[in-house]
Amino acid sequence: SEGRIDFRDLVKDLAKKFRMRIEMRQIGIRDEAKMIGGVGICGRQLCCKTFLNNLEPITLQMAKKQNLNMNPVKISGMCGRLMCCLSYEETVGGRVVIEDQDERIGYDEEDDLVAEDKK
Repeated sequence: SEGRIDFRDLVKDLAKKFRMRIEMRQIGIRDEAKMIGGVGICGRQLCCKTFLNNLEPITLQMAKKQNLNMNPVKISGMCGRLMCCLSYEETVGGRVVIEDQDERIGYDEEDDLVAEDKK
């Protein structure tokens, strides 16, 4: 639910029935995707499930800086929010360097070729 739901009466009833302490917490939609897991559009297991410990806010500006198609279906993750991987192109200074197409770039002792973005 987008808003808060009051479960106090339910918690009291459950605690009374099972004679133990019951604790319920509201989690966000990104936290739910992190707990459940899944496969992203890249074909890999969700980043939030495998290695992202801190879910930072993702903005539309991140997608715009990368010249991505602003189609919500293409830039949204399994949780329905903007994909966490949009932040991977961000740097500390907020500057994104987009290389020229067909230019070779090196990273971790491997050469990769910058391909054209098929919008």
